[in-house]
Amino acid sequence: MKKTLLALLLLLFSSKAVVAKDYGIQGSTYQITEKDFLKDIQEKLQAAQKDGKLAKFQNDMKTQMVASVNSPKEVGGITKAAGNREWLFDPSVSKPTDLADQTGKVFYRAGTKVNPLDYLSMTQALIFIDGDDETQVKWALKQHKQRKSKAKIILIRGKIIDLMRTRKVRLYFDQGGNLTNKFGIKAVPAVVEQEGKMLKVREVAL
Repeated sequence: MKKTLLALLLLLFSSKAVVAKDYGIQGSTYQITEKDFLKDIQEKLQAAQKDGKLAKFQNDMKTQMVASVNSPKEVGGITKAAGNREWLFDPSVSKPTDLADQTGKVFYRAGTKVNPLDYLSMTQALIFIDGDDETQVKWALKQHKQRKSKAKIILIRGKIIDLMRTRKVRLYFDQGGNLTNKFGIKAVPAVVEQEGKMLKVREVAL
């Protein structure tokens, strides 16, 4: 069996045993060519540049990017305040695991509550508004001025770039509703400011 297998292998791989027969040309033949990929892209870009498609594409992209930055996705579930509502928010946090320094010494025990206000004061109020509501915008700017700029105006909706340009004030946006969800804000305008070791949250009806 082994001798038969060895003979077969020698037959298949021996240069003397392998015979290639020329059957001539059967049908039409074509030269195999492979177009350079980068050259192909360059030619298409040049063609697009000539007929104006490239410039249009660039302008469309620029317009979309500006629109996206100017009008971030609004925070859902937030309405205009129909009445005044006020509550206290405890900013204390805790972690489920111990924390240790580089020497292995544990400086935080799992489950221990830590209040950031024990170590650092909140020096600026947070004012949440709907940037598409002119009444709220004017109210927020008035609050900002009365507090001598010690407040951050945060939009949950609106054209932030346009408003900063026309109102000459720095604005912020509650991306993904992270802050309003954290504080439990359901309506605007709303104000968050420190009161002792807690944060006071107010929804204000205008």
